[in-house]
Amino acid sequence: MRINILLLATTLTLTISGCNGSDSKQSGNGTATASTGNGSSTGNTGNSSSSKSGGYWQKMVMHELKDANGMIAATVPLPASWKLNVNGASMVGPNNIKVTDFAPKSFMMNYDQSIQYAYTQSGQQMRAMPPIDQLIQEDIVPAAAKRGLQYVKHYELPEISKMDKWYSDQLFKAMPMQSYVKAYGSEWKDKNGKLSFILTHVNSGKSQTMETWYYMNSLLEADASVFETAKKQFIFALANTRYNLEPIMAYNKKEAERCGQSWAAFNKKMAANQAAFEAQQIAHVNKSNAINDAIMGNWKANNAASDKNQEQFVDYIYENENVQNTETGKTYKVQQGANQYWMNNDGEYIGTKSNTYNPNQDENMNEKKWQELKKIKQ
Repeated sequence: MRINILLLATTLTLTISGCNGSDSKQSGNGTATASTGNGSSTGNTGNSSSSKSGGYWQKMVMHELKDANGMIAATVPLPASWKLNVNGASMVGPNNIKVTDFAPKSFMMNYDQSIQYAYTQSGQQMRAMPPIDQLIQEDIVPAAAKRGLQYVKHYELPEISKMDKWYSDQLFKAMPMQSYVKAYGSEWKDKNGKLSFILTHVNSGKSQTMETWYYMNSLLEADASVFETAKKQFIFALANTRYNLEPIMAYNKKEAERCGQSWAAFNKKMAANQAAFEAQQIAHVNKSNAINDAIMGNWKANNAASDKNQEQFVDYIYENENVQNTETGKTYKVQQGANQYWMNNDGEYIGTKSNTYNPNQDENMNEKKWQELKKIKQ
């Protein structure tokens, strides 16, 4: 998966060691070395039979990754011969080594039955996060088939899962949520038996009433003679990325202040029976903003050359828009995509693609009074 996306557009002054307990060593000139041959190895890069079969000592150097503001977000150890962001690929190397990143795909599931009904009536779909086996079969297998790739096997990458979980835990959250953060590798072959590797990151935040989650993929291709070595070096790089803490601290401070202001406004204007809904909304907006701001910031900054080719994927990223109750003046953030939004006295809202739908005239919904919300033009 794209290193830039995985960084989620944040940075640190404190560097950390690799999550897989690797034996990587920092040399005096700032480079690290790794072995993929029969001798000792660095960062779980594994062994191969001999240099003739593709295993070799590989000099590693720390590549800097910058955020949208030009600050160093992180450094990542990669072979000296690998380059970042070349002709739309996030990584390239000798022997046709190429890493192609695909934009994240985000989803939401609300467990409130009335909200589920409203979404169904308006033609919008919700999706709970499936098990990884099901996700691969439903989403990745069809996409890979379009590239002529056939599924072989998949497995968790605990060293990358640990790094992903560490990073996710650093982000500010307005309320406690159950998190699920994992990284998986899967192998694929074409009609000639040539292998490819897909790295999939999965991240979910779940409360009692709703779940937001996303996944993102990176495809590694290489000549057969170096495929296993390239795969191990790619995994090693992600598991041993060193983050810069300062931008994460700045982001968390900003989010905490924003949520504090939202709560102050809530206490002044909202009745007590809206408290639960407001807490869910704040948590949902905070989580989705953290994902979108971080992912898209680094995505745009480091992949401008490939934006046109990958524009279709950006449409999958979750977005919010602002609406206002014209009677009270209160503004809210809602999921983008509907033509009309309505809110009842309990603070519950629904969105509909229909311009004529009125929940006050719907026998299934008119037990409560609904007020139409107007979109705020930015």
